[in-house]
Amino acid sequence: MEKEFKVNCPCCDLILVIDKASGKIVETRKPLVKESTGDRFKDAFLKREQDKERLAGAFDNIKEEQEKKKRAASELFNASLDSARNDNTEKPHSIFDQD
Repeated sequence: MEKEFKVNCPCCDLILVIDKASGKIVETRKPLVKESTGDRFKDAFLKREQDKERLAGAFDNIKEEQEKKKRAASELFNASLDSARNDNTEKPHSIFDQD
C-alpha cells in the first residue's frame, strides 16, 4: 500500500503529492504536458516528442529566412556590380599613379 497519494489541483493544474499518515503536502509537481497521463515517464517522453517537432519547425523557419536574406544580398550585390560596370564615369586618380 502506498504511503502517499496524488491529487490534481483544478485551479493551477499542479500535481500535489500528499502523505497519507500526516496529511501534509510532500511534493508539488508541474505537469510536463497539458494532458497528463499520470505516468511521469510517459509524460516526459511525450514532452520530448512535442519539443522535437516544435524545434524542428523553428529551425526550418530560421533556415528559410537565412536563405531569403542570402538571396536578397546576392541580388543587391549583382545589381550594384552591373551598375558599376555600366557606369562610364572616369575613375578617381590614385595617389600612386605617376603623372
